[in-house]
Amino acid sequence: MKTSRRIWLVPLLLVCQLALQAQPIELSSLPPKSNPQWVVKFAPFSLFDPTNTFQFGIERLIGERHSIHAEVGYGWEGLNLWRNAQYSRYSGVENWRGRAEWRYYWRGGLLGAYVALEGLYKQVTARESGTIGIGCETGQCQYYQLFTRPISKYVWGGHVKVGRQFSLFNNERLVGDFYGGIGLRKNTVNRAAQPDGFYYYPASGFTLFDPFSSNQYAIISLSYGLKIGYTF
Repeated sequence: MKTSRRIWLVPLLLVCQLALQAQPIELSSLPPKSNPQWVVKFAPFSLFDPTNTFQFGIERLIGERHSIHAEVGYGWEGLNLWRNAQYSRYSGVENWRGRAEWRYYWRGGLLGAYVALEGLYKQVTARESGTIGIGCETGQCQYYQLFTRPISKYVWGGHVKVGRQFSLFNNERLVGDFYGGIGLRKNTVNRAAQPDGFYYYPASGFTLFDPFSSNQYAIISLSYGLKIGYTF
């Protein structure tokens, strides 16, 4: 009995010796957890804009609190959810949109509240169709002529925005980006040259949005939305 008890003590002594010789791992020696430096984003609300687009963006952290953000978007007539009688006047409508933005995060990193300066560019092109009355100076027009001409609209703007980028569903990689801001925008509309006369455009029913409305001066502009992104 004494011999068997000594045999069972041998592995126990070996385990204790190995435990004493083992070196504890210091937390400081572990590699630090990497912080995200990039965010790729999709803007779902851009699909509901009167000049809607598929819009994607990318953000890059610069230093601890600053980042730069860029977006591009493209949309076409078949994508537009606001198509109505107004589009009998315009055909082949295409939309391009771009944004460039500088951000400052109050707490550092890519999460939390921020303030931003944004520059905006938008371009809308189409072909405009209608009827022109020629020789109408004396009352009755001499004749009428159908026409189709290219038309384009260019928009420039700038905004000051505040927002917050936050994790979604306790997921460290999936983020939401909610923002709102105010600024100014200016637009110009270019039409191809046509002879003098009275213009008539085919349209019927109720028209909610005209994609080629213009303003002579800069006007107040609002910028707001929600983006979904993935950090890495």
